[in-house]
Amino acid sequence: MKGAENKRIYKVVSLLIKTIILILSVWYILAKINASNHSIDFVGLFHKSNVFFLFLVFLLMPINWGLEAWKWKILIRPLEEITFAKSLKSIFAGVTISIFTPNRVGEFAGRIFFLEKADKIEATIKSFIGSMIQLFITVGVGLIALLFYNKKGYGSSHPILTLDHWNVELFLIIFCLCITCLVFIFVARKYFSGKIKNYLNAVFEIKKSQVLGVLVLSILRYFIFSIQYYLALKVFNVHLDFTISIVLIAITFFVTSAIPTFAISEIAVRGATAVYFFSTVTNDSTGVVAASLLLWLINLAIPALIGEIFIWKLKFFKTSN
Repeated sequence: MKGAENKRIYKVVSLLIKTIILILSVWYILAKINASNHSIDFVGLFHKSNVFFLFLVFLLMPINWGLEAWKWKILIRPLEEITFAKSLKSIFAGVTISIFTPNRVGEFAGRIFFLEKADKIEATIKSFIGSMIQLFITVGVGLIALLFYNKKGYGSSHPILTLDHWNVELFLIIFCLCITCLVFIFVARKYFSGKIKNYLNAVFEIKKSQVLGVLVLSILRYFIFSIQYYLALKVFNVHLDFTISIVLIAITFFVTSAIPTFAISEIAVRGATAVYFFSTVTNDSTGVVAASLLLWLINLAIPALIGEIFIWKLKFFKTSN
């Protein structure tokens, strides 16, 4: 009797959580779209001749998230075998949750609560590993872009991008801290047992073939959303040299990935960062901001709305039948 009562309570709480998620995600998306329409005349900036570029940006969105779903399927395989379709559903559900959370930290929740057998903490660690590999690509390409940017002399007009000693020292400190944390976890796991040891082992128990697969998919995904950004600029008549555009896009991604943002300010930060860096090659700040907003709308807002269909399938509590 008590078990049946607990089960009903779990169902009510679960339904309440899902309802709150749906309300917050829809409210956030509509609020941002409304704010954007007041500040930017998208219709006025858009020209019919650029409809092909807009079509390509839309076309690349499912490919972008399809690659992410493939990555998740590979990462979670040691814990639970899932189909590509289920992986994609969990990815969209994660986008729905993350759309209104700071730095999209809620994305992992949509993934792990879609699983039926895997330990939730171990699954979270796997999700974290995937995010770190994608971040590694973003930082690596961003640093290469910075070197190119400074070599061409653009950095002189943007002091924040000049590779001074403090920049190098900062990156070295961050790199050393990451290595130190990994070494600490590797050594510490020998002194624990049970679930704690399993959680620590989960950081290292990933096959080389899996790492390579996730790394390749992360590179492909980075390439996809870089091209999307370039095409989004063309949608609003910001026609720039391909090479310098990709360099500035890489720097923008690099900087925005390093800036802690609350959901309420994320779009503003993205737009302001893009304008700051692209101002070296174009005065069309409105077009640059519009491109950033378009990319957010296609890559995050639309997938978040799709994910609302799958939110109802999330399992926040384990209940016995």
